Amino acid sequence: MTHSTFKQTARTLIAGLALGATTTLVQAESYPSRPMTMVIPFPAGGVTDTLGRATALQLGEVLGTNVVVTNKQGGAGTIGMAQIAKSKPDGYTLAVVPAAPLVNQPNLRRLPYDVDSFDYICQLFSSPMVLATKPDSPFSTLSEVVDYARANPGTLSYGTPGPGTLPHLAMEQLLDVLDLQLRHVPFTGDGPGVTALMGGHIDLYLATGTVVSDKELPAVAAFADSRIDRLPELATATEQGYALNADLWGGLIAPRGLAAEHKTRLAEACHTVAQSEAYRTQLKSLGTDVTYRDATAFQDYVHKMSATNAKLIDKLGLAQ
Repeated sequence: MTHSTFKQTARTLIAGLALGATTTLVQAESYPSRPMTMVIPFPAGGVTDTLGRATALQLGEVLGTNVVVTNKQGGAGTIGMAQIAKSKPDGYTLAVVPAAPLVNQPNLRRLPYDVDSFDYICQLFSSPMVLATKPDSPFSTLSEVVDYARANPGTLSYGTPGPGTLPHLAMEQLLDVLDLQLRHVPFTGDGPGVTALMGGHIDLYLATGTVVSDKELPAVAAFADSRIDRLPELATATEQGYALNADLWGGLIAPRGLAAEHKTRLAEACHTVAQSEAYRTQLKSLGTDVTYRDATAFQDYVHKMSATNAKLIDKLGLAQ
């Protein structure tokens, strides 16, 4: 090879490398370059669906693309979660999910996914729980419930949307901390459970502030850091001398294995959505708070709550 030919070859090689690097950079910077899919593992019209659609709308605006919502319900959220877990981690399949299918269901029964099957983008929301009473209840404060339950163990009853649900486990944790014995009456969802409470068939029910407000249920405490906007007259458990919190929470996830640059882009967008006044206003109208945790903190929290609930599920003998 002559000297001039060598120089020409070198220039061509360098140009090719530069072009390749530029093309890679452009591809990375252009993500997302097509519409994205947002999986909601529950039916249309429910709370999770409403939260998911609000998130999809805001996320699409931040990312500059359409985020198309698809509902994949069934199995208490596990069918949709399984689909997400096996989806290609190309950054174009995302999901807004509540806590239960993440930290409860894999501990209740064998499933084709667990907490390590996903990449965590950020936590976005939480909804404080409220301890409601039947209409003619003699209790007006949490202390009155606690005092009566201690004097009459096993007499009071409480309802939940079903065994192993977040309200059930949250209630059992509260009873454990307070050293109380109450009878658990499981239902197939909040609808029949709240109906039973309103009919006086059970004494207590742990529900979201939205449910308590909409149904105008009497209540004794909100398990939150501060009073709930929809129930401003209702004192928190902390205000009544019990440092106890309980909430329904969730956030944005993706199939495990996202490219680092895609995960970073999604995490930045998720943070922007959480800071959006429009998003905060929309969630507030649903009785839900924007509660942000970044990717690392969200993942750590999921693992922590999964371990906590696994012990409780084992203690209660709920695992199948």
